[in-house]
Amino acid sequence: MAIGRIDSTGGMHQVHIPVTVDAERDIDGEAMLRATYFVVTTEAPASVWAVELPPLAGLQGLGALGVLGVVYSAVRPPDPKTDADPDLFIDPDDIAALFALEKEGPLTVQLEDVWLPKTWCERAPVWGTSEIVERLGRGEVLRVELGVFQLAYRYTAGDITLTELMAAEAVGKVLASPSETRAVNRWAELQIEEARRAFPEKKIKLRYRVE
Repeated sequence: MAIGRIDSTGGMHQVHIPVTVDAERDIDGEAMLRATYFVVTTEAPASVWAVELPPLAGLQGLGALGVLGVVYSAVRPPDPKTDADPDLFIDPDDIAALFALEKEGPLTVQLEDVWLPKTWCERAPVWGTSEIVERLGRGEVLRVELGVFQLAYRYTAGDITLTELMAAEAVGKVLASPSETRAVNRWAELQIEEARRAFPEKKIKLRYRVE
C-alpha cells in the first residue's frame, strides 16, 4: 500500500517511515538491524477503500475486507504557532494518540519488524540538521525514506534477496531522529511503569532502551 499526502505546494509530500532499532544480527555475513514500526490494521469489511497505490487507483468498485497501513506521521494536527515538523512524534502523548485510535473504530495498532542493513544507518544525518550520528544503539529512532523502506519491507517478507537489498542506494535516505528517540523511549518507559503497577508480582522486560 503506497502512502503519502499532497503538500502545500501541490506536490507529493516526501514520506519517511519512523522505525526504532531493536536488535543487531549477522545475516549471511552482513550486519543487519531489526527495527520496529507502527502499523494500523482493520479487518472490518468496507464497500470502498480510498487508496493511493497507482496500479489500483484506476479500478472502479474496489472493495476490501481489510487493510494494513504503515504509520509515518503523528496523529497530532499541525500547529502553525510552532516550528515542529508535523510528521514527528515529539511527545509520548503523540504515540499514545495512535493507540487511542482503537477506541474510535474497528482498528488495531501494533508493532511490526523490518530488517535494515547496518551500513544504511551508519553515520546517519540528523533529521533537519547537518549533524551526523556516530553511535547507533538499541532504541534509536530512524526515519527511512519510503522507497528504501519498501525494499527493506520486501526483503523482510522474502520477496527479494539480501544481495538485491544490499545493492540499493540508501545514502542520505536514512535519517536519525533524536527528538523521536526521546519521545518513543519515554512512552515505552511509561508503558513499563504502568504494567509494573498493574502487575507488581511480574518481571516486566523493557523492549526499548531508556536513557
